[in-house]
Amino acid sequence: MGLVRGPAVVVMLACGVATAAPAPDVRVCADDDRDRVGVWRYALTAPPFDPTYDLSVEDLRAAWQRGDIGASGDTEGALTAVLGARGQGGAAGWSIVPAHELTPATSVITIGGAHPLVDDGPLAVALCGASPKPVANIDRAKLTTLVMSGTTALTGRTSERIDEHGIEDTVRHIKPFFTSADVVHISNEVSFVRNCKPRTGQDGPFVFCARDRYVDLLAALNATVIELTGSHLIDYGHRSLMRTIAMYEKRGWRWFGGGRTQLEATEPLLVTDHGNKLAFVGCNAVNWWVKAIYQGPGAANCDWPRMVWQIQDLRRRGYTPIASVQHRELRVHTPPPDLVSDLRRLAEAGAVFVAGSQAHVAHPWDVHFGAYIHYGPGNILFAQYRDRQRQATVDKLFIHDGKLLTVAHMFTRTEHGQPRLLTNRERARFLGSLASAAEQIEPPRPTATPELPPASRVRPDSVVVRGRAQRLSVTVPARLEPGARYPLVVDLDLTRPARDDAFVVLRTGPLLATGEQIAEYMRAKYPIDPTQLTITPAPERVKVCKRRSCGEKRRSRSRKRATAAENS
Repeated sequence: MGLVRGPAVVVMLACGVATAAPAPDVRVCADDDRDRVGVWRYALTAPPFDPTYDLSVEDLRAAWQRGDIGASGDTEGALTAVLGARGQGGAAGWSIVPAHELTPATSVITIGGAHPLVDDGPLAVALCGASPKPVANIDRAKLTTLVMSGTTALTGRTSERIDEHGIEDTVRHIKPFFTSADVVHISNEVSFVRNCKPRTGQDGPFVFCARDRYVDLLAALNATVIELTGSHLIDYGHRSLMRTIAMYEKRGWRWFGGGRTQLEATEPLLVTDHGNKLAFVGCNAVNWWVKAIYQGPGAANCDWPRMVWQIQDLRRRGYTPIASVQHRELRVHTPPPDLVSDLRRLAEAGAVFVAGSQAHVAHPWDVHFGAYIHYGPGNILFAQYRDRQRQATVDKLFIHDGKLLTVAHMFTRTEHGQPRLLTNRERARFLGSLASAAEQIEPPRPTATPELPPASRVRPDSVVVRGRAQRLSVTVPARLEPGARYPLVVDLDLTRPARDDAFVVLRTGPLLATGEQIAEYMRAKYPIDPTQLTITPAPERVKVCKRRSCGEKRRSRSRKRATAAENS
């Protein structure tokens, strides 16, 4: 490697990214230099749906010298010794940038299979000189790789593949992508059931179960985080889900978006890895249609105001929020407007990654308010019949020091119950379809910044009663002392002012729950003194809504329209 002196490295060091103070004689190392002090990483980026995912070192150097790759003057100066002089041609969307400046708005092209954030390659430039501390723009001790995958349902043809060929054969093409990550998320939508007959024994066409031993497939993929927002988790009753969660707990896995109670289901899952504080939140947005939400075991109810508040609260506490939603399913690549608006709402709140885990037909992605939104990765381990349902994307997030830098992808097609990697031609065609679908979506606002409102004593919440969500506004006491318990005021007629020494709960929207039901929920979730309870009774003119009132007929008509649209 030739010697390059000049402003490139010094300017980057002066930005305060490096671990040491800038030194005027830090330089790109020559071949015979022995005073190495660190490494500065660069990355080749491309537009989001560019079909090129890897270049050889020779092709990289040729593209650079033709001028097909853009770069700043500082970057060009630092890489001249590695790639030669950069040509002056017109760059066609490709650029090389310092790795710490990556954003999810672009894709990273690996070089000879080496990813710039985790592997050494031609774009990892060695630095030499005099520095009391190591100099680097990426500290791999602060880097977390997280796999976020789409629909897993170990039933039907997928179960047939497992039974006939085994677990290792079923996952052999996709396993390296999963097991190379620090944290692995799997959205498993089907519970494990004793004596399950996953191919022929369902109780109906859309009733699913999985054999107990299939849990070893999740283990083979190094699963650590299980999403429980799926609509079919209680197809065989609440006990099957409770038993499935016990199987996860026995293996040390953790879960979110569902649970043994609605309190557990709606609680954020906090995971720390390589110093990154990750927080997972999830919910089921179509629960009223499929009857997946109950007071007991099941998927979490999508209470959008509560989820927005949770994400904002997590950001204040220094967490990196990741949200996943089981939403409306379509048989086309273009996501419906309500899915787009709901997921973007969570991005605007401050989530860094938002996914629609429901999609059986893959949807595209975009960046909104700086967050990467994948509207639906598709089926990764669920074999369905239609051609569009066989292709999927799996995302790998690269989170460095609390910031999502980039998202890598694996593209698959399921054949006879086994996912395999797409060929180059298949990948280009698939990405073209996703790019066309992305053009049909209302344009995002990628550079907008989430506004974090000041902390407040008031927070939105909800309690599920008889399969419906009672929206609440909770005002917490002015000071919360560890171990202390506080009075509770349940105000159903909206006449009581807030109190500094008590929890005060107001209903919002139609009255669906009794004061006693709300009080029971509050006692379970908040530090309430059960001996100090005040319930303001609802006036006679306010009636607790029954199932067919308060908008149920309207929702029924909406369901019919949505079903007709999905089947069109």
